[in-house]
Amino acid sequence: MLKEGRKIVYILFFISLTVWLISFVIKFLLPISIIFCVGTLLLINFFRDPDRVVKKNESILYTPADGKIFGIIETENTYCVKIFMSVFNVHIQRSPTDGVIKKIEYKQGKFIPAGKKESDIQNEQNTIVIQDQNKNEFVVTQIAGILARRIVCWVKEGQSVHQGQKIGAILLGSQVNFEFPKNKYRLLVTKNQKVFAGITTVAVKIQQQ
Repeated sequence: MLKEGRKIVYILFFISLTVWLISFVIKFLLPISIIFCVGTLLLINFFRDPDRVVKKNESILYTPADGKIFGIIETENTYCVKIFMSVFNVHIQRSPTDGVIKKIEYKQGKFIPAGKKESDIQNEQNTIVIQDQNKNEFVVTQIAGILARRIVCWVKEGQSVHQGQKIGAILLGSQVNFEFPKNKYRLLVTKNQKVFAGITTVAVKIQQQ
């Protein structure tokens, strides 16, 4: 379980247990205790941190987040893959490749529902720029949603990261954008595809002639 969620789960579990015990005396509290118990189980599921074996491969890029791709933006130089994370997804972000954290930029903003057109512009967000040994840059942007009220970043500028390493998390439903160079990688995913951080290959390196 994510350490950031343990306190919340413990508090809700204590409340659930207390209300359940009191319900033996005050009968009408039993349904309320059940509601608290269900809420506790949902939070335990949300804050889960499953073990995941990442097969390192310098020729590919892994998706940085679990979820569903709801948009792919193609420009002259880059691809931007937009991933929607529901409350049922694992909310941990992982590095798509080996590299060094070149820049981290946090921006305050609104809490528009994740997936909306304006959410990745107006919402609170944290941008992590990873640079590989060939000076290619990969941008992972953690974006808050209507329920997400906290963005967690576990890396610092100048830190080396390896492919599949946990770099952050967003607490409750949210969005992650992943941008990478179009001239160096061939896109492998499509819109509406379900993806899993450190498992699903987003793109493969184009072999130079």
